[in-house]
Amino acid sequence: MNKLFLLIFLILPVFSIGQSIPENVKKTVAFIYAKNDSGKIVPNGTGFFVGIQNTNDKSNLYAVYLVTAKHVLEKNKNGDYLKEIQVRLNTKDSLSKSIPVNLYSDGLNKNIFTHKDSTVDIAVIPLFPDTNIFDFLVLTNEYLTSKSDFKNLNIKEGSEIFFTGMFTPYLGDKRIYPIVRFGKVALVTDEKIPWGKGELAELYLAESSSYGGNSGSPVFFYLGANRGDGSIHVGPPIIKLAGIMKGYFGENTPIRVIETKKIPV
Repeated sequence: MNKLFLLIFLILPVFSIGQSIPENVKKTVAFIYAKNDSGKIVPNGTGFFVGIQNTNDKSNLYAVYLVTAKHVLEKNKNGDYLKEIQVRLNTKDSLSKSIPVNLYSDGLNKNIFTHKDSTVDIAVIPLFPDTNIFDFLVLTNEYLTSKSDFKNLNIKEGSEIFFTGMFTPYLGDKRIYPIVRFGKVALVTDEKIPWGKGELAELYLAESSSYGGNSGSPVFFYLGANRGDGSIHVGPPIIKLAGIMKGYFGENTPIRVIETKKIPV
C-alpha cells in the first residue's frame, strides 16, 4: 500500500499573455538514468512527479508517483524491465543527487504500474523524495486533461503545447537543467494511430522538435486568450497536463540526392 504524504504541490502563478512559462513547471521533472549493456550509467529518459489526493478523507494528503514512458523502464523490446534506475533531482543546496530505485514488475514488491492497454506508453512508480533534501514540486490531478476538456477548452489542431525534459547534449554538471520546447497540436483523431511495427496506439500528434531523452517528458497544453473558437478569453493562460512524450515520427521516405549541372536537390 502506498504511503500518503503532506506536501507542497505545484501552484502556477498568474502571468500575462506573452510571458514565458512559470519556472516552477521544470521543478516537477526528474532525469532517469540506467545501466547500458556495458554496465555504465547513462541518461535514459525523463520522469515527472504527480500527486493524487486521498479521497477517503478530507485531509491534505497525497500519494506521490514518478510518471514516465513505459519504454524508458524497459530493458529490451520483449517487454522486460530494467532492474534498477537512478532518478536524478536538484537538491536544496544548489546541487543534484540521484536516488537509486529497484524495479519490480510483479510480486509483493511490485512498484511498476502500467495501463491495461499495452499500447499505452505509461509507467507509474510510487516514489516520494525527501523534501528536506530535494528541491522538487508535484503536479496534482487538477492539471490532468480529460476527454471532456478537449471540447470544453476547445483543444484541437493549432492549440499551443510545450514540454520539458532531458536534453542529452547538456544534462547539467552540478544540477539538472530541463529543456523546454514548444509547438502546436497537429492531429487529434478518434481512431488509433499506427506506431512502430504494426502497433496501433491512442495518440495525438504535436508539431514540435524532439531529442533523445525527451521520452517520458510531461507535455502541457498552453491555452491563451485566443483558443481558436473565434473569441478572446480574458485572464491568464490555462496550463493543463496533456500527456507524456512517447517519441517522434521520422521521415519514411529516404532522402534522394538528384545531381544536375547546376542545382543539387
